[in-house]
Amino acid sequence: MNGTLPAGRFEKKFERKGRWKSYHVVWLWLFMAWMMLYIDRSVTGPVVAWMIENDVSFLASAPLPHALGGIIGSMFFAGYMLTQFPAGYLGDKYGYKVLIVISLAWSAVTTFASGLARDLQSFVAFRILTGLGEGAYYSNDRAVVQAITPVEKRGLGMGIVFVGLAAGLTIATLFTPWLLDSASLSMGKESAWSIPFLIFSLPTLLICLAVWRFVGPKVERRMLTKAGIRLLLISALFLIVLMATYALTVSLGLGSVFQACAVLLAAVGLLVVIYSRLRMVSGKVLQDRRLLLMYVSAIPILYTLWFFGFWALLVVSEATRLGLSGAAAYAALFGVASGLGYPIGGKIYDAAKRKHIAPRWIYSALCLAVAALVFMVALLVNTVAEDVLLLGLLIFLIGVLFAAAQTAHMTFTSELAPPGMAGQTFGMWNLVAEIGAVISPVLSGALRDLTGDWTVAIVLDGLLLLASAIMVLFVRTQGVPAKDRSHFVRSQH
Repeated sequence: MNGTLPAGRFEKKFERKGRWKSYHVVWLWLFMAWMMLYIDRSVTGPVVAWMIENDVSFLASAPLPHALGGIIGSMFFAGYMLTQFPAGYLGDKYGYKVLIVISLAWSAVTTFASGLARDLQSFVAFRILTGLGEGAYYSNDRAVVQAITPVEKRGLGMGIVFVGLAAGLTIATLFTPWLLDSASLSMGKESAWSIPFLIFSLPTLLICLAVWRFVGPKVERRMLTKAGIRLLLISALFLIVLMATYALTVSLGLGSVFQACAVLLAAVGLLVVIYSRLRMVSGKVLQDRRLLLMYVSAIPILYTLWFFGFWALLVVSEATRLGLSGAAAYAALFGVASGLGYPIGGKIYDAAKRKHIAPRWIYSALCLAVAALVFMVALLVNTVAEDVLLLGLLIFLIGVLFAAAQTAHMTFTSELAPPGMAGQTFGMWNLVAEIGAVISPVLSGALRDLTGDWTVAIVLDGLLLLASAIMVLFVRTQGVPAKDRSHFVRSQH
């Protein structure tokens, strides 16, 4: 089985009509898919922030509400990280489009179900399930972009498609507080929190149907069934282990940080099982020293993404006393700027490679610039004077350079991927990177509760970025050759 995605009739029709190429059409659909998936996951942060501000529902009586809100976000990412590599393996076997369609449908259903939850345990379970389903998307999306994009435009393609991520994050940050305030007027605060989950699930399902219908050739339903059943069985095991770990930590009265550590240890245990079962067939992906450095250096990337993606709203609100609605526009600058930064990073990467600049220098330079800006935010938040415009400018610049750095890191990883194993390579990249996403919301929230402000949490993020930049400098490629894309473009049979 080959997981690649040759052009379908829909893309070829556009190519005949004008300057658009078939890969441009695929970029567009994957952009929209990323947008909806990121709305579905990013909506949790604003909803939790709104619950904390309004003493709503199951967060009302929590002694450390920020830490509890963080554990909810961390549980999503615990599920998300676990299906990364298995889904990449299934994509290489059954087809990348098959896993993309399954992931989108899964996210739509579980996001809707999240809005129906009426207690903390069921809400956490549905967030884990959403993460498990969305975890099947990244590795297969990145593999499709690599497969259908000309080598000389691969960095740009990686960045443009990822603009959907930024768009989804921005939409969730800007519109969720407004949706919640509007819904609370007619439904009351105890029920209004569910509205964003119910509303945003529908367009995710519509995009799923569109991708199934219009992107690439049609896939056989038996492939969807086989891959779906295998992913469901794997996810059921992961869900049982994660929920059992969560329930045990609650019964023992452990704090949210210890809960997150226990969940992470359980996830690592499951990863050891995955590694032991697949290392014989996936040794090139799991044992290459250069790839291992790329995987580990990606942890601060996801840590930073979900520090700002989950807590930016409260950071701005508390630093400026604007309130959630007033702070939303400034917090959303991170997402808006990321939308610019992802393709800019691709252009920078492609141009630097043409000038024979080593990929490690491209990423490290961008990452160091982000770290410097993050330290400036920590300094600003720690001052007495409010400077809303400067804080907004710093968040915007961080968003641009961070997204550019992430694109450079992903494109560099794609060039190191063994032939025919792109799905597994990207799956492993995101699996390890998601350790940062699991830790980030709960650790940052706990540091905020313990210290009384966001300064320490922001400084920690900057230090992690410094470590990432240094690690990538040790990835010596000695001129990794550009791969011929011909071995990727085969039919899905």
